[in-house]
This record gives sequence, C-alpha cells and structure tokens, in this order.
Amino acid sequence: MTDHDSTAGTTGPVAEQETVRAIVAYRPALAEFTGRIEGEALMREAQAATGLSDWGGRRWDEERFRHDFTLLCDAIEATAQVSHPGRSRSHCRLHTMLVSRLRYIAAREATRDVDAQRIVAPLVGSGMPRAGTTFLHGLIAQDPANRVARAYEAAMPVPLAGPEGDARRELYHRILDFQGTIDPAVTSIHPFGADLPEECIFLQEGDCGSLYTVYWNVPDFAAATADKRASAFDWQLGVMQYFQAMEPGGRWALKAPGHMFVWDEMRMAFPDALIYVNHRDPARVVPSITSLFMALRGLFSDTASDPVEVGAGQLAAWSHAMNAYVDWRSGPGKDANVIDIHFSDLTARPVETVEELYDRFAIPFTAQFRERLLRHLDADHHGKGPKRQYTLAEFGMDEAAIETHFARYIDHFGIQREKRT
Repeated sequence: MTDHDSTAGTTGPVAEQETVRAIVAYRPALAEFTGRIEGEALMREAQAATGLSDWGGRRWDEERFRHDFTLLCDAIEATAQVSHPGRSRSHCRLHTMLVSRLRYIAAREATRDVDAQRIVAPLVGSGMPRAGTTFLHGLIAQDPANRVARAYEAAMPVPLAGPEGDARRELYHRILDFQGTIDPAVTSIHPFGADLPEECIFLQEGDCGSLYTVYWNVPDFAAATADKRASAFDWQLGVMQYFQAMEPGGRWALKAPGHMFVWDEMRMAFPDALIYVNHRDPARVVPSITSLFMALRGLFSDTASDPVEVGAGQLAAWSHAMNAYVDWRSGPGKDANVIDIHFSDLTARPVETVEELYDRFAIPFTAQFRERLLRHLDADHHGKGPKRQYTLAEFGMDEAAIETHFARYIDHFGIQREKRT
C-alpha cells in the first residue's frame, strides 16, 4: 500500500477540507493583479496561500530556484513590457507554478517509495514543431497501455480530490481561460486545453527554466538559465515518479519538439527511450512556430516582441538543432533505434504510421487500440479548421534563407518541399 499525502490519499471530511484549502490557495491566480512582479513577494504570497514553506532544499536546489525565479521576475519588469491584462496573466502563471511546486514537494515527501520508481522505455517524440508532433502524440495517447500527463496534471501534479472527483480539470481550465491561452486566436494555431496530453516542457515548469522564454521577452533570464538542461529533466523525472507512485502502470508517452535542443540530456534522462522524430518542410515550420510565439507573447505584452527578430531567432535555433541532428544521425546515431517520420506520411496514413512505429519498436498494436484510434480520428478537429497562412516575408525571411540554413537537413532526410507563400 502506498502512503500518499492526505489530500491525495484519503477521503471524508478531512480530505474535503484540505481540497478546499488547496483550491483557495490557487484562487489568487484568477484575480486581477496590478502590483509589481517581484520574486520574493510572490513566493511569500504562495507560502501564505498554502501554509507551506519547503521550496525543495538541497534535493531540488532551492537556492538556484530562488535565484532564477527572482531573475525571471526582474526580467519581466525590465524587458517584457507587460500590458495591463498581461500583468494579471503573468501573476496567474507564476502563482499557479509556485503553489504547485510547494504542494508537490510536500506531497512527494509524504509519499512512500517515490525514488524507487523507474521510468521504463518511454515513447518519446520530438522533431520539428508544427510537423505533426502534437497530432501524433494525441494518437499514441489513445493506446490504453500508454499513459500521458494531461495539462492539468502537469500544471498541478498533486490531486484535488473531492466527493465529485478531481477538481484540477475545471480549475485549470479556468486558469487557461484567464491567461487567454484557450482563446480561438491561439488554439487555431496550437491546441491548448486542460485535459489534452501535455509536452515535457510543462512537466519541467516547476524548475523555472526555458518555458518562460516563450511567454515573455526575457533575454537576460534566457541566457542565465541556459545551463539548466539537466536539472529540468531531473525535475520532470521526479514528477513522473510521483505520478507512478500514486497510480502505477502504463508506458509513458512523452513529447516535446524542444528536445531537439537538449538531445544528449534527453537521452541521458531516458536511456532506454523509444524515440521518434518528426520532419517537415522548414519553410512551413519556421513561420508557423514564429506565429505561435507571437500569439503567446501577445497574451502578456502588446509591444515587447518584434516579429522579424523572433523569426530570425527561430530560424537560427531550429536550423542549428536540425543540422546537429543530421550530424548525430550520420555519425553516432547512424544505427540508433530512432524512427524518422515525415509529416506527409503521417497526415496521409495516420493509422498505418502509428502501426509501423509500433512494429519497429516491437510494441503490441492491439485491436482495442486500433478501434480507439479510428474513433479519435473521427472526432479530432486538430488541423482540420480553416488553414492559417503564414508568409516568410512577414517574419523577415525568404525561401533563400530557408534553403541556406536548412540545406543539409533537407538533403539528408529528403524533405518534401510544400507549397510556399
């Protein structure tokens, strides 16, 4: 029998009281905020809201966390140029993370045998963003033998168990709505939702790292935390261990395009991972991912990000990452058991693509999984709405820049050039 923290593992009036107390702790995230984004003040607010004060000690490098969180808050004030709604949304994002970190550390400490949990042979997806990684992850999530972290679980690892079930879904939906993340202007580019399978980077949020450079223009914070690759995976593994201790069973299905930037660290964190990498014409990928960055940053600031500057950053970052992958695939990873998946194949033959992936990794492809896949495809609207067109020019790029930066990548993988605008 596993000993859980009282909120997660007991029932009755005491558990209900603790759940209510935890929900109240998150409530400031949904209130208007007009104050200064200041690290120590926000941490004190989270402590007062939860009644907890353990930020992780040496095990979770509390000193580094405090330093980085303060640096992030200072950078938000210095360079992010948050708008009036963006200030409340920033507070919402940060308060939610702080409360979740405090609750998770307390619950983990109260849970027996967490460190003994092993993450065995997870399926890990990566590759070019906007190349079907979310779509494929959603397909793999239909296998009842797999387990994924839902968005509400990644944001709030510790359950809010009550008589009507776990309250995290509804609460996190309200938080996403408050932040503007589920506005159609954003979800038409990339699906967000409390119950959707989430990316690894959100499981790493409590480590206070690279995720935040997506939402705010904070170059000083980005530079100062560029060395947190290993600690981000250490935090993620800890959260996954806690999930397994709470609910054993299931093969983990993970994904994050950003793993291409931390390829070595990802493989060290998951040494027996079953890895697949998605590929697509970078002329379609780079302007699309730039548009997503602009949309997400636009939730917090009206003026902080120049689309041409963001586009140049994405062009440089993704060409470097994918060319480095070419080097690895041509050298040390030439015979690695890694599957390369082309966007055109995935979209034309989704079920067959998953079946081939399973066959390559010797994973049983069951009749039940096939049935659930087909039902999911019938109901899934991801990528089926009005097509959004992003031109290279609006982000300061042209075809020549794409071909120059990605020449080796396109040639090595035989990338199919799509219609370009």
